[in-house]
Amino acid sequence: MTGNGRLPDESQDREFANAVSAAPATILSGMLVFGGVGWLLARWLDVTALLPVFLVLGLVFAGYLVYVRYGR
Repeated sequence: MTGNGRLPDESQDREFANAVSAAPATILSGMLVFGGVGWLLARWLDVTALLPVFLVLGLVFAGYLVYVRYGR
């Protein structure tokens, strides 16, 4: 029940469930995409430090995207 004595709307529950499942998927896909780019660049340029740098960049950008999309 909500504060005004009514049951929550079903669409609000669905929105929350979608956000809960989409946030981790967005973070994982950001790390996967940026990690893939980092891996390719690391192999091409022979600089092994690029993979972890791009993994962290993917995590940061995906976290920001989750914040903008669901946090506000």
